[in-house]
This record gives sequence, C-alpha cells and structure tokens, in this order.
Amino acid sequence: MITGKTAPGPAHRTGAILAVLAEQTSVTAQDLSRRTGIPVSAVYRHLGDLTQLGLVSQTRTRGRYCAGSLAVQMAVNYRREMLSGGGVKRRLDRLASDTEELAAFLIPSGQHVLCVEAAEGSRVIKCSFSPGLSQPLTFGASAQAILAHLPAARVAEVCAAHRIGPREAEALTADLPRIRDRGYAMSTGAVDEGVWGVSVPVLNRQGQLTGTVSTMAPEFRGRRNHQVLLTLTHAAAQDIGRLDEPLP
Repeated sequence: MITGKTAPGPAHRTGAILAVLAEQTSVTAQDLSRRTGIPVSAVYRHLGDLTQLGLVSQTRTRGRYCAGSLAVQMAVNYRREMLSGGGVKRRLDRLASDTEELAAFLIPSGQHVLCVEAAEGSRVIKCSFSPGLSQPLTFGASAQAILAHLPAARVAEVCAAHRIGPREAEALTADLPRIRDRGYAMSTGAVDEGVWGVSVPVLNRQGQLTGTVSTMAPEFRGRRNHQVLLTLTHAAAQDIGRLDEPLP
C-alpha cells in the first residue's frame, strides 16, 4: 500500500495503479483503492485517463479493469530492447533443448518475481511461470536466488508486503547467505506442487543482479538429474550475463 508520504503526486498514484494491474489479471476500482490506499473517486479518475491512453481496458465483466493494448506494445519493446535483441530467448531455447525441460528468465518486479521470457523443452510440464506471469518474491528457487542478492532492508520490505510471519521470515532470510555463497537455489513444490526447480542468478559485469535463469522439471526428474540440470542452468546464466558485454 502507498501512503501520502511515499506517493503524494498523481504520477505516483498512476504508477501504483499500473503496478497492481501488472500483477492481477483484472481488478475493480475498489480492489485498486484497497491495494494502493488511493480513494476510490481518485482511482476512477486515473482509470479514465489510463483507458483513453490505451494503458488500461475495461473487461467484458462490468466494473473490472485489466491491462490495455498499449501495455502489449510496451512489453514487446521491453523484450526487444532489454533482452539483448532476442539473445536471452535464443539462450533459453538452447537450455530447454539441452535439458528437455522448461527454462525461464525472471526478474524482480516490485514485491514479485516476474517471468519475462521462457522456452519449453520437449517434455511438457505444467508450471506457473510463463512470460508476463508473476509470483510472490518469497519462497521458491527463482525468488530466493533473487532475494539472496538484495539488501536486507529490501528483503524485509518483501516479507512485510506479503505478511510473512516472524518465524517464516527468519527461516527465509537465514537461507539467503548460503544461497548467495553457493550461487544457486533449489526448491521442490514451493510454487507448484510436484515441480522441482533450480535457479541461478544472472549478474552483469559489475556484479549486479539483472535477473535469474531457472530450469523447472517434475520432481522425480529434477531430483534424479539435479547435477546436470544445475550445470546447464549455470552455464546459461553466465552466457546471458555476458550478452551486453562489448565485443573484444
């Protein structure tokens, strides 16, 4: 939730509304008011402007709103400009081919982890991660690989936003230094029941986190092949981290 202190101007309110719409399939004005702390009357004013711009659309269900058509073009431009001109997708395709499993590139987005690119292997798996979908930035390999590289204050904000209790928060934060030191995170069933995942952070030349590469497989295959899957995922993360390096 935003407050008058943290988001006093209309630009902040607009950003808060768009952030909620990025996380939810559709919402009502009342939902937005509750999630952002913006009065309902002001929410409607912002929705009117955003709808005219094409950033928000009304759904076929009366009184509900979703991301607009212009948001689709913005997503296309993001993937073209920020994902190294298709280099990330090509490397994920190779990883998925090598592992025969689902490969994904995810980034931190507010209090969530957002999938911005993915590639399916020859073995089909049902998983919550596909481009444009997000999950809470809390438990699970992808989230923890990211959290391990965020400041302690940022981790505390995430725990507070998702109302994680003191014991769970302590357990979560206690694992992060170990995950950071070993360079990867693994989990089973943290997001989807029966799904195993390994996630390796992607770091740029300055050692800053840009995202994470994850490989996901059914639990029985993941546990059986975990070393191979880790090795291949680690190599992909290193390659993606070098995509923006200047040519020699």
